[in-house]
Amino acid sequence: MSNELKGFRGKRPLKPILVVVFIVAIQIALPSQVTPGPAWLIVVVELAGIPIVFVSRTLGMVTRKSFRYVMDVYFFLLICAGATNAVLLLVAALEDASNSGMALLFAGFGVLAINVLTFGLIYWWIDGGGPLMRMQGIVTRWDFQFPQQQAPEVPWQPMLFDYLYVAYTNILAFSPTDAMPLTHRVKLLFTVQSAISLLTVVVTVGHAINVLSN
Repeated sequence: MSNELKGFRGKRPLKPILVVVFIVAIQIALPSQVTPGPAWLIVVVELAGIPIVFVSRTLGMVTRKSFRYVMDVYFFLLICAGATNAVLLLVAALEDASNSGMALLFAGFGVLAINVLTFGLIYWWIDGGGPLMRMQGIVTRWDFQFPQQQAPEVPWQPMLFDYLYVAYTNILAFSPTDAMPLTHRVKLLFTVQSAISLLTVVVTVGHAINVLSN
């Protein structure tokens, strides 16, 4: 086993696990009308990310293709859950005009927060082949191009916070601002993330503001 992999295994995956914990906490706080299926089901699916991330970082299983497929399925379910949250929030806002404007605002910002955390975690996982490849410095193809990478004389590697910031700016501008997407898969993810946030911001949050202004 390489020294790089040993070092990777020795690092505690606290930050990505905290991101999953925040996603679960926000999901629990959302109204039942915007939670797909039984309330416990989506929480169990999201909580599955904690042992998955922990095992991948502590046992080095991130290098196994079979395990990466598990991660892909997990992230796909997270995206589906976030998209369903946004759709159900829209339905709740349009079908029940008596909904509290403040409740809609809370739910809308909750869905947006889940959107940022989910896609930020995904971007961190896939860019350049994953965190292990980036740590080893053997990336053959980057999915993002950060401004700091334009100065090769200064060593710099994107961290989890950088990808969360990319996800945050994407829901605000509905376009790349901090880092440019280079691959088709990231451009597709950008499109999906922007569509979910657009649905939430323009329709749901806008409706909530109208209710509060009346």
